[in-house]
Amino acid sequence: MKKVCFFILFFVFLSQISFSGTYEITISNPQYKPIKVGLWGFVKNTPEFVSKALIKTIKRDFKISGMFEADETQHFSYDAPSNVVNGIARLDKIDYVVYGNAVTEGNNIYVNLKITDALKDLVVVDKTFATNKYSLDWVADKIVDMLMGYVTGIYGPFESKIVFAMGNGKISDIYICDFNGQNVVKITNWHTFNILPKWVSSDTITFLSYRYGKPVVFLFNVFSGRLVKLFSASNLSIAAVRYMNNFAISFNRYGSTNIYVINERGRVLRQLTNNPYINVSPSFTPDYSKMVFVSNREGNPQIYIKDLNTMSEAQRLTFNGKYNSSPAVSPDGKRIAYISLQNGVSYLKLMNIDGSDDKAIMEGLSLDSPSWSYDSRYVALTGRIGDKNVIYIVNTVNGHVSIAMETKLIYNGLSVSSKLQ
Repeated sequence: MKKVCFFILFFVFLSQISFSGTYEITISNPQYKPIKVGLWGFVKNTPEFVSKALIKTIKRDFKISGMFEADETQHFSYDAPSNVVNGIARLDKIDYVVYGNAVTEGNNIYVNLKITDALKDLVVVDKTFATNKYSLDWVADKIVDMLMGYVTGIYGPFESKIVFAMGNGKISDIYICDFNGQNVVKITNWHTFNILPKWVSSDTITFLSYRYGKPVVFLFNVFSGRLVKLFSASNLSIAAVRYMNNFAISFNRYGSTNIYVINERGRVLRQLTNNPYINVSPSFTPDYSKMVFVSNREGNPQIYIKDLNTMSEAQRLTFNGKYNSSPAVSPDGKRIAYISLQNGVSYLKLMNIDGSDDKAIMEGLSLDSPSWSYDSRYVALTGRIGDKNVIYIVNTVNGHVSIAMETKLIYNGLSVSSKLQ
């Protein structure tokens, strides 16, 4: 009875902590001073609809990044000499400049871009993008990613998508948006409960649905529309994640909930945990040698790690807090983000893969579903402010927190994709 009650509470906790819209407030780290970037192009010599789209998205990405502050006091076209642009930037104490222009030819748009390092008087990006009006946001995202790559040595996170579930408690559907919260697209409309979406490749997600009255895990290609019923063999299951060329899924079997490997036809290939208690929420290191998961085997839900090469006994990682859940291993395999519930307050916490350096980086209401960006610097997660539910983007390097989306509806899971081409 204890195990069943825990699972129900665990599942209710998951289903009550997520939500969406387009919101632009920023919660800043007062100890962090943003880098000034001259956003000095795409105005005078560019069609107005193009310049508005590019500048709006670049500025939004700057806010989300927690790294940059835009200066728009000057304007230069792509043909302007870089030494002149950099000279003015130095006088204005600006470190980098983004400038250029765009031209249209029929339905085609050609965006000419330069990014300069004013202090070194260098042109670090000189590129022309061939695009159309539907992909201008994507070009702006790439511009910011390239700037971040030059400044930090690590390419930026904005060429990804967030998949999330959102509804009113009775009906929940699956949506996709850009990493900065723009361009929301609804991809299910089944008038039922669809929750816990997970990216399992650059074009495919899994999610849990009650479309047929009992839990069914679906595999869905968001670009082709191919829908596959992945797993429906248990009356108690949770959405699947990628495991090598197959999938890992938690479900109830033989009276306990464990983590299994299944193939695309739903056939069980391997059992990854074998414990009479509840074992859920698997997340893997990039080489799939280790699995991080949640179990209540020692009483309250805690986070464990298991070596899948030796299949040795799982090791407990968390010891502070009575309810720790939703672990997510960073794409570089070095850190784990997770949610810790303590005295009614939820925290986003980070620790190294071995459990060391365990610390809270954010406090909030109903925090849930942390998911890393592909650059292993940012974590997206859901939470609540007042009567609104939000998607946060957290810069784990400097602690900057921003809000990508807000809604009065309920979020039921979130996942960030790998870099999309």
